[in-house]
Amino acid sequence: MSLKNLSSDKAVLAQAVRTIVAGSLLLPVMEIQADVLEEIVITAQKREQSVQDVGISVSAFSGDQMKALGVTSTTDITQQVPGLQVNSWSPTLTTFNLRGISQNNFTDNLEAPIAVYSDDVYIGSMNAISGQLFDVKRVEVLRGPQGTLFGRNATGGLIHYLSRPADEEELNGYLEATNAEYNKRSIEGAMGGSMSDSARYRISMRWEESDGYIESQDGPSPLYVITDGAIGNSGKAARDLQGSNGYALRAGFQFDLSENAQLDLTVKYTEDNDVATGGYVFLDTGGDPTTGLGTDIISDSPLTGKSDEHYNNTEGYFEREVLSITSKLSWDVTDEIEMVSITNYTSMEKDYLEDGDGLGISAIDFQNTVDPFSQWSQELRFSGAGERSRWQVGAYYLNMDLDLVQTVSGELFFGSATASREVTVDLESSNWSVFGQYEYDLSDDLTIIAGYRWSQDDKEIDFTNDFIDPADPSRVEPELFDFQQALIDDGIGADYNQIDYGDYAARLQLDYRLNADTLIFASYNRGIKGGNWSPNQNVFAGQLELATIRHDEETLHSFELGVKTELFDGMARLNATAFYYDYEDYQSFSFTGFTPSVANKDATAQGAEIELFLTPGNSWDFIIGLSFMDSEVEDVDTAIDGITVDAELPSAPGYSFNFLGRKAWDLKSGELAMQLDGVAYDKQYLEGHNSIASTEDAYSVWNASLTYTTEQWRFSGWVKNLTDEEYRVYNLDFGAGGSTAMYAPPRWAGVTAAYLW
Repeated sequence: MSLKNLSSDKAVLAQAVRTIVAGSLLLPVMEIQADVLEEIVITAQKREQSVQDVGISVSAFSGDQMKALGVTSTTDITQQVPGLQVNSWSPTLTTFNLRGISQNNFTDNLEAPIAVYSDDVYIGSMNAISGQLFDVKRVEVLRGPQGTLFGRNATGGLIHYLSRPADEEELNGYLEATNAEYNKRSIEGAMGGSMSDSARYRISMRWEESDGYIESQDGPSPLYVITDGAIGNSGKAARDLQGSNGYALRAGFQFDLSENAQLDLTVKYTEDNDVATGGYVFLDTGGDPTTGLGTDIISDSPLTGKSDEHYNNTEGYFEREVLSITSKLSWDVTDEIEMVSITNYTSMEKDYLEDGDGLGISAIDFQNTVDPFSQWSQELRFSGAGERSRWQVGAYYLNMDLDLVQTVSGELFFGSATASREVTVDLESSNWSVFGQYEYDLSDDLTIIAGYRWSQDDKEIDFTNDFIDPADPSRVEPELFDFQQALIDDGIGADYNQIDYGDYAARLQLDYRLNADTLIFASYNRGIKGGNWSPNQNVFAGQLELATIRHDEETLHSFELGVKTELFDGMARLNATAFYYDYEDYQSFSFTGFTPSVANKDATAQGAEIELFLTPGNSWDFIIGLSFMDSEVEDVDTAIDGITVDAELPSAPGYSFNFLGRKAWDLKSGELAMQLDGVAYDKQYLEGHNSIASTEDAYSVWNASLTYTTEQWRFSGWVKNLTDEEYRVYNLDFGAGGSTAMYAPPRWAGVTAAYLW
């Protein structure tokens, strides 16, 4: 579609411009039907609103926009969302970071302060977040505390993935295939329509496999050689890293129970099989003798000389099965009151093995098995509206159960590749809460919003630490450490393995409508997150302190001021938000004495996000995003026990700049579009203690695509990381012992074809 084909009438032109924006990935929630402009709403406040009418810093993308960006996994959305980053060195664990708020500990029993929802359901395990993204309706990213309406662990924000529902009566669907470098192949598709006058369905799926982009190298690593009495190098035994192999299925059904009631049933199943992962690129570093932190990376690192090559000798893998069943009942109780009930059951099994050293020797191997993780949740809420008010109240219940076995083996700890330490964890968690939000129009231009949620978090953990050496039965020490018994013996008390935590989240906000196109908002939010434990303790190093295994809850006080406005008769949108965070007992992650742990620290942060959506005409579209960030965390623990430093929040660059430019041309019966998009980041620290070795210098990543679209076909050629930028997405600093790291994919290209009906 092009401006030159449109009516010169100003109102129609403005509507058409907005339509172009929606179709070409600018204004994230718009479409046009029969010359009537209709905005696709978001549900950031659990009711339907235009994104421009919500006094929250929100980035939202429709399913078509996700396609244009080439997004095929839940972790791909970061580049066009200011203030959002992801820490995911493997699909086994995904940590989102919003405005510097994250939880980088890789212990499975922990939860993140950035809540992730899928189709109105909270995902309680960081193991279950990563996955294939397909047949998407939209994705919403909400910055800042969202605990009043969304509940637990939304301290720093929320990411919500919404699938296309079974709400279309006519038969429709699509089939799409991709072929790319690293032998990446994928097929996805969906089909839906009516089963009867009162029932509809939608079935969708996606399958993907690929080789790893970090290649395994033959021969001994240059850092270690085989000599008498010394640790030797076993040479190549592993495969290429960071591949994929799995499929996902989703079935949705919608039933009209009456004129006023509707039932949606959704079943999701995901399976990953022997995924090529579970290894690192080893970086040789010096060590600061005072702090023990890693200093500059030595010039010949990585050991292979290349960031896309590795020396791991243990062949790692990742396997996972996830089943999720959801029932959503929507009922108009009266003309003014609506009831929504959401019931979900989710189960997950996972098995993961990694070479934890990257040295080509059997120094550290780590296996992690979850069998199973299960959760059951129920939400019930009522909402309504008066002449000048809107309200909603509700209750929520969540029960989670985790059975986990973690095994660490290798010569570094035990002097024998066969000896191992095994940690078994049993965690039971339940949460109930009641919540409400009330909006009242003080005048035609001024609205006050107040929200409150009481949340009760109850947890109980038990874990044991066993030592096993099959080669030397005399060294076997089963039940070397039992947490619950140790608490009794030490006099701390058996209840230290329990958490009984009740607290409140709150929101107070003023919205001022300056004019029909401009909203100004100011808000205070109180966010909360419960405490937990770090069970993977190193009992052999004599560093175990029972009182430090558990960390307390955290509280975030957030103050925001923002503006959302449309300019030039709808041809541009400008959204900007400034914030200040005051953190009490921030849960800071450190890796001290080869042990992952979390400690409570005080922290502050301030910053801003700016988003500009622009359609200057002649089929040009632009997105420009900026974020600014400054933070301080007090007394962060370092790699050496007892030594602390003041530091910045991890994965929180001083600035980021994202850009998208798109130009379209009419071509025969279709449209040809060229797109360039990317992001640039300031220097940032990949770990909480801000060592030199964990410092990632400023970098930028750019992508390009060329797409031809007709009414039924779409063909696209694309290139990711156009300039072949080299940068890390993960780093773990062992001080003088070096670092294990993971690099992002180098430049790669592919083609995608889709048929739509």
